[in-house]
Parts: sequence; C-alpha cells; structure tokens
Amino acid sequence: MTFPDTPPSTVTIIGGGVVGLACAHYLSGAGLRVTVLERDRLGSGASRGNAGEVCPDLVEPLAAPGVIGTALRGLHRRDGALAIHPPAGAELLRFLVRFGMRATSRHHARGAAALGALARGTFGLFEELEAAGVDGEAHKDGFLFAFPSREYADGALAAFRRLAAPIAPGGVLEGARLAAAEPSLTEGARAGFVVERQWSLDPSLFVDRLAERLRSDGVELVEGARVSSIVDRSGRTEVRTSAGTFRADTVVIAAGIGSRELVRGLGRDIDLVAGKGYSFSVAAEPPPSRLVHLGAAKVVLTPMGKRVRVAGTMEFERDADRFRQRRIEAIVAAARPYLRHADWDDRQEEWVGPRPMTPDGLPLIGPVPGHPRVLLATGHNMLGLMLAPATGRLVAGLLTGTADPRLSSTFAPVRNIRRYSWRVHGAC
Repeated sequence: MTFPDTPPSTVTIIGGGVVGLACAHYLSGAGLRVTVLERDRLGSGASRGNAGEVCPDLVEPLAAPGVIGTALRGLHRRDGALAIHPPAGAELLRFLVRFGMRATSRHHARGAAALGALARGTFGLFEELEAAGVDGEAHKDGFLFAFPSREYADGALAAFRRLAAPIAPGGVLEGARLAAAEPSLTEGARAGFVVERQWSLDPSLFVDRLAERLRSDGVELVEGARVSSIVDRSGRTEVRTSAGTFRADTVVIAAGIGSRELVRGLGRDIDLVAGKGYSFSVAAEPPPSRLVHLGAAKVVLTPMGKRVRVAGTMEFERDADRFRQRRIEAIVAAARPYLRHADWDDRQEEWVGPRPMTPDGLPLIGPVPGHPRVLLATGHNMLGLMLAPATGRLVAGLLTGTADPRLSSTFAPVRNIRRYSWRVHGAC
C-alpha cells in the first residue's frame, strides 16, 4: 500500500518521540517540508528512559509459546516482571485475549520474520545517523545474557539459535569464564552467553542529537502543542492544537499510546494499550562492560557513562502515566542478587514510560482506513528506539511511492483497526 496519486510536499507529524523524529528525518531527506508537534517536550513518553537496545538480530514478538503461563505464575510476586492492576477495563481485556491467541509457534514465527524484515539494515541506518551527528554514544560489543542456572541458559540459547542470532564462540559460559566475561556480576549469575554485534546507546542523548539535526535541516519542532482534533478533507489535512492550527498535505500520527485517541477522533479504533516500563540509574563498581540481560529477573543493565541504567517490568492498567514506586522496588529486588557493589539506595532518574503494545507484537505503519492522507507510525511495543529509523524510512517510502509493497502490507494498520463507536466506548 502506497500513498495516493500525488505525493505530498508538506507533512505534519504528531508526536515528538523517537519514532516521530525519525519519520521527520527521512521525510525531510526526501524533500518534504516537515512540522513535528509534541504535546510535552521532545522525547517524552517512552523514548528517553528505556534500556537503549539496538538488536535487530534478536527481534521477536512478545507473544511467544509459553509466555502466558510464565506470566501468570509470576503475577502473585511483588518482584514479578508483570503487573496487571484492576479494574482492567474492556480495552485491556480485549487486548489480553487477542495477545493470548497469538502466543503460538506459528504466529510467533511469522511475527519474528516480519520484524526481522523491517529491521533489516538497521545497523547501517544508525551508522548513517552517526555520520550525520546523531550519536547516542553506542556500545557495539554485543549483549551478555546471564541466568541463575545452566538449564535456564541452555533453553534461552536454543531459542536464540532458532532466530539465527550471532552467538559468540564458546556457547554457554560458567564459573570463571562467565566471571571473566563480566566481572560486575555476582555469583548469582551461574551461566550465560554473549550475543555478538548488538548495540546499546543512550536513548535520551540520541533523541536530543536527532532533534538538533532536524532543526539544522529546517524541520519545525513545536513543543507544548496538544492536539484537539485532526481534520481530513478536500485533499488537505488540518491539525488543531493548543499552539495553533497546522495545515499540510498529510499527517503522520506517531504519538505512541496517544495515537489511539487521535485515531478515535477520525472514527476508527485500534487495539493499542500501554505496557508501562520502569527504569532508574545506580552507581556500580565495576559497572557492566556491556549491556547485560538478567534472563530470570527480566531486567536489563545498560552502562551509560559512569552509571548503570536498570530497566524492566511490564505493567498494565488504565492510567498510562501513573508512577508506582513499588514497581521500582520490584526491579531492585529482582536485580540485586546479580549486580556487584551497586548502590541501590542512591537511585536516580526514576522513570516510567507507556510503551504502545499491539496484540500481535507488530507496529502499525501506514494509512488509516478511510483516511489516505493520515498515516500511523505507532505500536512498536518495546522496540521503538531500534525500529525508529526503519519506520521513518518506510513512512517516507509510503509517502513518496517507493515503499516495498510486501513490507508495507505486513504492517498496514488495517489488520488491527475497526470503526469506533462512541456509544459502545461510553458503556465500557
């Protein structure tokens, strides 16, 4: 699916997170005049506080065989990786049912292949951005996956081999070999392995430098612009905001979880819920030498300067912005047995971000049905930073008529969209 007959010359992007900014970069590079509207500050939402992973060799949907049982068994634990807060509401219940239906081997394999196709060439895209001054100070020496037992590590290694991930020679490391590979870990980590080539970077720094690049390229970035409505008629679009009205040939909605309400204003609804993630930073001596996945704890340790970002958890509830201190405490409890000499009482940059989750784990990229001048670029689940450049490239291709039809049809929002009924929504 490509953009209609006459390619646009102007575009308004709603959402100044990493996906919206990446779309602006590629659209500006294609010769369009671009305005980005952000309701808060650039990078607010889920863009700044994540673990900073760029790992195209490891992409797969969250809905995987066995994930439902594992999640349910951990729901009763205060330090569990998953939290669901009642009342869940009809939207979340519908999402969870559709998510469960896709947690099969067939759906998972298809989803992993689709994400892999979108992520193809990702390292090259980030290298091009680095050359343009968009540098997130990346670590490029792979990820270490650490586990409390050899059995746990063997199972994870087999799963990554099915993805054809670049496992480092030597396979599973134990004892002195694991300690030599990552001295920052305690004896709680008994087995692990390294996946080569993957990157980690500072997402906040990446967002800031991407914004600087866009300003120098002539892209208009407007902060504090809360959108009240989108009007699509007479071959043009109009976006009404608290900062004024913006007119363009087309609109790209890249507002993360906020995209759902904006689409509803157009008479459509999408299955998109907020899966909230939390993070904070601590000092550790020594810090990890590379990004570390604590497999059983479901926590990621990312070295960023002199501190370590500690990120994890998946929390579902109606309030996408609510911060719950006990979720930070749950991450501390899960990670404490693994990281040596961390100052857990001196936590800084405590953060929560609403990740836009889709039932099939795939983003929504393409026109809103019935509104060919309005495109979606949202629903990236936990892969927004990594898939932002690839998404921007695909959106630019859609608007200029150069997109790969097979790739664009895979992520078209029509698979996950329906008419919106105000009466039904009000009854819920």
